[in-house]
Amino acid sequence: MKQLRGRILLFFLAMFGVFSIIFFYISSNVFVQQGLEQQGEDLKAQLVTLQSQLNDTVDSEQDLDELITGLEKAAEAVSERITLVDLSGNVIYDSHADQDTVENHLDRPEIQSILNGDGISTYDRVSTSTEDLRYYTAAPLLSTDGETVGILRLSKRVEEMTGVTDELIRFLLVFIATSLLLTVLFTYYWTRRIGDPIEEIKQITNKLSHQKYGTRYRSTSYHEIDDLGETINDLAGNLESQMQEIKQNDKRMRELINHLVIGVMVLNENREIIMVNPIMNEILGENLYGKIGHSYLEVFKSYGLNQLIESAFDKNELQNREISLFLQDERIVDTNIVPIPGRIQGTTNFIVLLYDITEIRRLEKVRTDFVANASHELRTPITALKGFSETLLDGALEDREVLVEFLEIMLKESSRLDLMVQDILQLSKLEQKQVRMNVEPIEAKSVVKEVFQILQQKAELKEMELSIIDHETVSLEVDHDQLKQIILNLVGNAVSYTPEKGKVEVEMTYLNQEAVIKIRDNGIGIPQQEQSRIFERFYRVDKARSRNAGGTGLGLSIVKYLVENLNGHIELVSEVGKGTTFEVYLPIIFKNLSSQKH
Repeated sequence: MKQLRGRILLFFLAMFGVFSIIFFYISSNVFVQQGLEQQGEDLKAQLVTLQSQLNDTVDSEQDLDELITGLEKAAEAVSERITLVDLSGNVIYDSHADQDTVENHLDRPEIQSILNGDGISTYDRVSTSTEDLRYYTAAPLLSTDGETVGILRLSKRVEEMTGVTDELIRFLLVFIATSLLLTVLFTYYWTRRIGDPIEEIKQITNKLSHQKYGTRYRSTSYHEIDDLGETINDLAGNLESQMQEIKQNDKRMRELINHLVIGVMVLNENREIIMVNPIMNEILGENLYGKIGHSYLEVFKSYGLNQLIESAFDKNELQNREISLFLQDERIVDTNIVPIPGRIQGTTNFIVLLYDITEIRRLEKVRTDFVANASHELRTPITALKGFSETLLDGALEDREVLVEFLEIMLKESSRLDLMVQDILQLSKLEQKQVRMNVEPIEAKSVVKEVFQILQQKAELKEMELSIIDHETVSLEVDHDQLKQIILNLVGNAVSYTPEKGKVEVEMTYLNQEAVIKIRDNGIGIPQQEQSRIFERFYRVDKARSRNAGGTGLGLSIVKYLVENLNGHIELVSEVGKGTTFEVYLPIIFKNLSSQKH
């Protein structure tokens, strides 16, 4: 702002200097012109007086020499230069020069004017004789006959005529100096009155550019500048409100992104990571916050994913593909690369969206397997029923022994078919949360005893031992029938898949505010590679043996859904040849989570 003040002051001084020069020049010229006009009139008057004295004193041009004596006396009385010129331009007399050395004056403008018939002629020019600027006035000299016999001329130095004095110059200089001082004082006051508020406004705008929105304009100046300051204050208030809103929106956006079930990564135009969310860390199995500012190539090791990102950068358009990531375990992700405008105009950022669909694809496979397995499982009893029915209709009805045998087989297959349909319907209801629950306080040991009574005969046929291990009385609030079905399925499987003279134990205890029911056998066990699929519908480790045991292949699936329906979870520990243990964890007090969500 000091530079601006200096420029304004210099500008006004320059303008005033130019104005003073012009003023001095014009004033001087006016005074000179006035003096010249006034002296010119006086010089004309003197010429007319001298002309009247010399007219009619000679008869012809040859008698002009007679006038020299009179002109010399006149020259002594006046300071002006007196010149007498004949009609041929020859100088007869000159009071300030030797007429013998003076050149012919025929070409002088004032002489030509008289010769052309003018009464009095005036002219100012530089004299060739005296080499100074002079004012000339000329008049015709008449003879006694009234004829023009010569030209009488008076001249005076212009400098003597102007009358410009030292007092006038001093007056003009004092006036200019006073005006200059007043100009400096006024300009300083004016620039300070305007410059200080503008400087404050500049500082305020500088603070606003650094996001210091609490600053305000408080000075007083001219109305227009104060209006500008109030506008800046309104701008600061609006920016403060907008920045608070932007921060709030940014916070909400980050919270939204951080709670998305989709992995999000933002790349700038230099392919550097500028933002990630927790799900992206979870999908890739590492903490990516330390990778912010690094190239995405340091994070993604998948050729397909990197190729898709490069394609998005090259084409600057959305890219979508389903990609398999081989990390600790295989993950299938639905990948979208979306271009968005960058912070700098003309740049483009890219959002990498990874949606983990591994479980979806697994469930699709399970559903496909379920349809295939269900069709296979249903086809066996239906084929049997159809085959025996056709055989009976073809004539076997007459043979009573065959008829009874076939009917028993048909009853067995139809019962198995009915059991399978019932299990499928029950599984469907469990998946859709349509099973009614009658929650009541019960003791787990009493339910286990009921199950043992049902399976006692089957266990005795295999000379198996069923036992209960209860370190303490385990009580919990659950649906009695669902808990009974869970234990019945698990103990039934243990009896079915444990060789003769085996042992099945049910242990009950508490752990971390949960009731734990462990069903343990010393049977054939389950291979490690099969354990992850043991709860899938119709999945059997040993299909032939499972079918011969009378199972539908849906028991463990039903158990899993029943346990989850009771807000619990089930775990499996098994080793081939040593036995299997199913551990059921149930909350002591049942809470209907589905109703709480509403």
